[in-house]
Amino acid sequence: MATKGAYKRLTKEYINIQKSPPAYLFARPLETNILEWHYVLKGPPETPYYGGEYHGKLVFPSDYPFKPPSIRMITPNGRFQIDTRLCLSMSDFHPGTWNPSWSVATILNGLLSFMSQEESTTGSISTSHYERTVLALRSHAFNIANPKFREIFPELVATQQVPFHIAFPNAPVTESPPVPAAITPLGVGAIQRKPIGAQRGPAAAGGQDILGAATGNNSNNGAAATGAAAAADRAVRRPSLFSMSHWHKWLAFFLVFAYLVIAKTITRATASASSSSASPVL
Repeated sequence: MATKGAYKRLTKEYINIQKSPPAYLFARPLETNILEWHYVLKGPPETPYYGGEYHGKLVFPSDYPFKPPSIRMITPNGRFQIDTRLCLSMSDFHPGTWNPSWSVATILNGLLSFMSQEESTTGSISTSHYERTVLALRSHAFNIANPKFREIFPELVATQQVPFHIAFPNAPVTESPPVPAAITPLGVGAIQRKPIGAQRGPAAAGGQDILGAATGNNSNNGAAATGAAAAADRAVRRPSLFSMSHWHKWLAFFLVFAYLVIAKTITRATASASSSSASPVL
């Protein structure tokens, strides 16, 4: 249970994050426990994580801010082990280096910076640039299959990037969970529910590497999924003559008809003038 000082400090930090949201991150505490915060990091440009969406959690001690929180990553990312305490200078692995003036925003910005580097630590893993890129494409589909993520970040569920059946082509199809389909920018208001893709399969549960066999045969599946998504995007964006609206077709027909009438009138006038000039003078 949080002390009075910890409750006051964390409440103030949450208000500050709402007023001035930091770039590339979202964070909020559980309604039932202010000591447990969940965060989402957005992959920054010029990194293999660009376009990715990484969910994790911070668990603060009851006497925060005098002691640091534990840090865990939940979304497979290729940089950190999932659901494992991470050893960072601002985590509970190193209480001696902790600074009470650091805030939730400071911790998450530090985590995002460390994620973009290649320094090893407890809880980190080594994967290829390609693997991290594939996991970035799959991250949103993984998150929206997580009931906890849907409950805490409903406004992030509303925008689906890569359909689940494309991100995880080998996952078994099960009953789809209800997901908010339309939410206001602030995440409040009327919510409609509709099914999304499929639930994650056994390979995505229990802390196993969600990439599966991306380093083996499934690398073709990742490339195929990326190509399919790109082709679908091009098909949607490519204009088509047959996609013209009804009134556009009539406008085009009228312009062609007007052009033909004007051209014929000019031709007749020219012919008449030529005939007049060629007639003999009596």
